[in-house]
Amino acid sequence: MRPGLDALRAYYAGADGRRTARLLAQIVAPAVRTDASARLLALGYPAPLLQGLDPARVERLCMVMPTDQGARAWPRRGPSCAVSARETALPFMEALFDQALLVHALEFADPPKLLRELWRVLAPAGELILIVPNRAGVWTHFESTPFGQGQPYGRNGLGTLLREAMFEPIAWKTALVAPPVRGLKWLDRPLTRLLPALGGIHFVLARKTDGLAISPVGRAHRASHAGAAARQPAPDLPREPHRRAPPRP
Repeated sequence: MRPGLDALRAYYAGADGRRTARLLAQIVAPAVRTDASARLLALGYPAPLLQGLDPARVERLCMVMPTDQGARAWPRRGPSCAVSARETALPFMEALFDQALLVHALEFADPPKLLRELWRVLAPAGELILIVPNRAGVWTHFESTPFGQGQPYGRNGLGTLLREAMFEPIAWKTALVAPPVRGLKWLDRPLTRLLPALGGIHFVLARKTDGLAISPVGRAHRASHAGAAARQPAPDLPREPHRRAPPRP
């Protein structure tokens, strides 16, 4: 069940939520474009990770908050960039954004439909930036955090899901290894070095593809077919009858 807007705001207003937002913002920030030509779609509840981002300094920035989650104005000052909409029916034309940032989104939606809709609104070679609960991490067992709710993903399953939706992962890491228990937060850094695969979340940067690349299976099939054809004996070709030269006069 998706947490509502009030529950999300309450979590990120607390000390644990603020610390989590700072850690995730440090991971996400290098991937998010902030130049004057940037066109960013933010989906779910990514506001705590975008503190300090001024919408007036980029070409386009829209934050979509799902209708079943609830919405509020964002940012606090200036014109609001937030809109309430169904994530599988985004109110945008094709290729309108260069990047899409998803936080508290994929794990609560219909993944194929959501990814297909994101593929539609992203420009060619557009980028998908994901924060998704990690099935191998301990955070999925703590429902007191938003990362303990919704559908968690293993790395293989998430990679397959993205590739089937024509997104190719190009960067991947995990974070939040230490359990969200007071008094154990100091373990996060040493555990991250020792057990990075057990992070509570996946951070994935994936690029939109056209779906026309030949898969390894396809290459192997073609190579096998070509090899088999090369081993076949050459067919006998019909020969023209031998003609004698005409006699000299």
